[in-house]
Amino acid sequence: MKPYTVLWADDEIDLLKPHILFLEQKGYQVTPVLSGNDAIEAIQSADYDIVFLDENMPGISGLDALQRIKELKPFVPVVMVTKSEEEHIMTQAIGG
Repeated sequence: MKPYTVLWADDEIDLLKPHILFLEQKGYQVTPVLSGNDAIEAIQSADYDIVFLDENMPGISGLDALQRIKELKPFVPVVMVTKSEEEHIMTQAIGG
C-alpha cells in the first residue's frame, strides 16, 4: 500500500520537526517546504493527499498560496495553520 503524502508549508518548518518525525514514523511521507511559492511549485510537480499550509509566511501568504493550490488541485484537502485569531482570515480561507 502506498503511503499517504503530506505537503507541509511553513516558514518555521524546523520548529515542526518533531511533528514531521511523528508522521513519518506513522508511515506518512512528508514533504516540508518553507514558503507559499515552494508549496505551489511542489503541488505542480507531485500529487499530495493533504496540504498543511501556514497562513503567515514571507512572500506569498498562505491565503494566496491556498487560492493557487485550489486552482491547480481543487480536490486536495488543505489545512490552514495560523497563530492569528482574526476572524477575517478564517472567512477568507473558507471562501466566505
